[in-house]
Parts: sequence; structure tokens; C-alpha cells
Amino acid sequence: MDNRQRQGIGLLVLLLLAGVSMLLGLHTGSYDFSSKEIFQAIIDPAFKDRMIIVDLRLPRVLLALLSGGILALGGFYMQVLIKNPLADPYIMGLTAGAGFGVNLLILGIIPLAGMTIFTYPIAAGLGGLGSLALLALLGFRGFYQDNAKLLIAGVAVASIFTALTGILIYTWADSDQIRNLVFWSFGSFGKANWEAVQVCVLLLLVAILFGLRYSRSLDVLYLGDLQAQTLGMSVVRMKWMILILTSLVVGGSVAFTGPIGFVGMMIPHVCRGLFGGSHRPNILLGSLLGGSYLCLCDVLTRWMLPPAGLPIGIITAVLGVPFFLYLLYSPRSHL
Repeated sequence: MDNRQRQGIGLLVLLLLAGVSMLLGLHTGSYDFSSKEIFQAIIDPAFKDRMIIVDLRLPRVLLALLSGGILALGGFYMQVLIKNPLADPYIMGLTAGAGFGVNLLILGIIPLAGMTIFTYPIAAGLGGLGSLALLALLGFRGFYQDNAKLLIAGVAVASIFTALTGILIYTWADSDQIRNLVFWSFGSFGKANWEAVQVCVLLLLVAILFGLRYSRSLDVLYLGDLQAQTLGMSVVRMKWMILILTSLVVGGSVAFTGPIGFVGMMIPHVCRGLFGGSHRPNILLGSLLGGSYLCLCDVLTRWMLPPAGLPIGIITAVLGVPFFLYLLYSPRSHL
């Protein structure tokens, strides 16, 4: 079976997996509904428990799918940038910076002139760009010479913004805010709504279109900076495009979910192992796999601690750390 056939079968399987994960997400909660009742609630505005399914569970399921896809694509782009299997938006500090920006809003440190659907994504995006600026400052030489320095700089940036967030929580937050901030800081879909879904649809589309438009450039850059320069690519320009795009789309999703780790590190490796190294098919396959994975993780959290569930970041960390260690000690990881 060649790669194209495997990718076609993989697409069908992942579409089925996404559908199953959505159905499981809609079934999971304090109230039990049959599949028939769920379908009826979606199509019938007069269904008595429509609010539970359509206004609470469905936005949560869709937000998990969309944010998982965004994080997976962010992982692809970061690994192209760094050429390191451990790179992802979480480890590179982009999600920590985005979370810091949102915390400034939540705590009222940045005054709000008026709340719109884009207020929190903009704050998160600016926080992500702030972490990007610090990343570029600390890992400046990594843009030109040593990609490993960017990874080290990313770990430092993540630590800095995590520390700043901790300072904010314990100096500005009152007792009611602390619980919500701590829960949100580990990642949560508990405040999912249709506005968040709309924004994340837009962010995922931007991330997918970027990947499809520059898929050939991503393939070349993943081979190495020298090879890309030899083929006429402006490597530094492409790296900046990747960083800015990833900061904005990942930051926008973090505004609604909080920081979620390891998804962007794991999914690209699984996709490359199953479907080959070409980025064009992996952009769609990776977004489907990342979304399904995160949706199933959310189902697991709600099954373990109903009805709200554990913070999603705890589950992704528990599942992601063994994978991290595998990459760290695998002789094929090129670390």
C-alpha cells in the first residue's frame, strides 16, 4: 500500500473517529440521553432538554475538536521551525504568553472599554506575540545558526510567563478568582460557548490555509536551513511567518481553553509515522487527529470527575509525559 492509499484510508478513519468522539462527548454528562434524543435536540428547537445538549455539550465538544486541531498544527509548524521532535507551542512558551495576556484581562489589570467576541483572543494573541518577541530576543542566533537555541529560549520564555502568571494570581486575585484562574491555567472547556466556537473555526481555517499554501516550503525547511537556502528560500522570513502565525492562532484558542500541553508535540509524530512526512496531507489529517484526541481526552476527564471534569491539561500531561520520555531516549529522535 503506497502513501496516497494510506492517507485516503486514514482520512476516512479519522473522520469516523471525529464523529465517534463527538457522539461520546454529547453522551457524557450528568444526564443520560440516547443518540435519538441527541439528534432530536439538535434539529428540534422545541425539545425539552435542548439547552443541555445544544448550548452546553455541543459547543464544548466542538471547541475541543477545533482547539485540538489548532494545537496539532501549531506543533507541526514549531517542529518545522526548530527541527526538534520536542518542540510545540506549549514548550516554546507561546501558550504561556497567551495565558498571561488573558489573565491581565480577567484580573482587571488591563481595563476593558467594551467586551466583544474578539476581546479575549486579541489579548491572548498579544500575549503570544509578547512571548514571541522575548523568544526572538533570547534565541536570536537560532534564526540564523543554531535552531537548538530557539528551543532552549522557548523553555526559558515558558518559565518566565508561568512565573509572571503565578505572581499575578497570588498578588491580584481574590479568593473567588484564584480557583477559576488555577483551573483555567491547567486548561478547561468548561466555559465553551458558540462565540468561542466561531472564533476557533476562523483560527483553524487560517492555520489550515497557511499550511496548504506553504506546504512545499514547510517540507523543504524541515530538511534543514542550509538545504532550504540552497533551493532559494528566504529562511529567516519563513521562520518569522511560522512564528507569528502560530502565536496568533494558538494564542486565540488559548483565550477560550487555557494552556494545554503535549498535543502539539504528540500528534505530528503520530501523523508522520502513519502517513509520511509530506505536510500537505498531514495538515488535514493532523487537525482531525488532534481534534479527535483532545475531544476524547475531555470525555475521559468528565467520566473521571463528573460533571465538569478534571482540567484537560492534567490528562494531556499524564498521557504526554511518557511520549515525551520516549522521544527523549529514542535513538531515532535526533535529540
